[in-house]
Amino acid sequence: MKQQILLIASGICGLAMSSQAALVAHYAFDEASGATTAINQLAGSSGAVGTAVTTGVTGISGNAYSFPDIATGQTGIVDMGNASFFGGAGGLNSSTQLSYSVWMNSTDSDGNRNTILYAGSDTVANSYTDLGLSGETNAGTGTIDGAASARNRPVGATAGAQQTGIFSSPTTIHDGNWHHLVMTIDLSSTTLKLYVDGALANTQNFSSGAVLFPVFNNFEIGRLGRQGTPVDSYGGLVDDVQVYNHALTQDEVSSLFATPGSTVPEPSVLALAGLGLLSLGYRRRA
Repeated sequence: MKQQILLIASGICGLAMSSQAALVAHYAFDEASGATTAINQLAGSSGAVGTAVTTGVTGISGNAYSFPDIATGQTGIVDMGNASFFGGAGGLNSSTQLSYSVWMNSTDSDGNRNTILYAGSDTVANSYTDLGLSGETNAGTGTIDGAASARNRPVGATAGAQQTGIFSSPTTIHDGNWHHLVMTIDLSSTTLKLYVDGALANTQNFSSGAVLFPVFNNFEIGRLGRQGTPVDSYGGLVDDVQVYNHALTQDEVSSLFATPGSTVPEPSVLALAGLGLLSLGYRRRA
């Protein structure tokens, strides 16, 4: 009987491990005051902390970083550059799905996109994904100052919808409180989803445009680091940046929101838990 259980466990774990891995980067931002490096908890590419970014402030879980709303130079951002999680097996450049998860706290209401997370190309203009806080006004929905915003802009994206992205309007998040943002993209279903505080805030279908990702070679926190002239800097707190190479489900997003600092378990963990051989729990930072 014991041998049977082990064989079944081995088989399920094998299937799980061969399925798409989930978390590819996790920047907890738990570093102390004066830190110059943002550590990837998965031992991948670290981030260079700009001199105007304040580390060691109180976060939603552990510490957080405070960003100064500076777009020029490198002083106001955390720069991961051509991060290791872009390439190789399971990297974003070979994936058909992705998710970004971040906690933020801001009163920033500039008349632009106050970009928290940027991932894109530093060699092709206007080719990127971005997640943040909008100060723009959308003609279709009226004033949306303070709404969450998300975009996927690959080369060949059609003007209009993909250029504009989606917003959480009328939900606004520039109120000086902690909010959880998740952006998911699934190329097979041609959908981009934006979640705010565990709830689906908006969805975009981009099947009429280029159904692909930008070529990723630059990852930054704190501004839109597009090729040429970086713009749309962010002012406020950021905590617990996570990157996944699959599109998180509603249940997974809800769990991340309910337990700040947690991550979604790897498929192998879920398989063992299903057998009752491992207690299922979301990993939390101390």
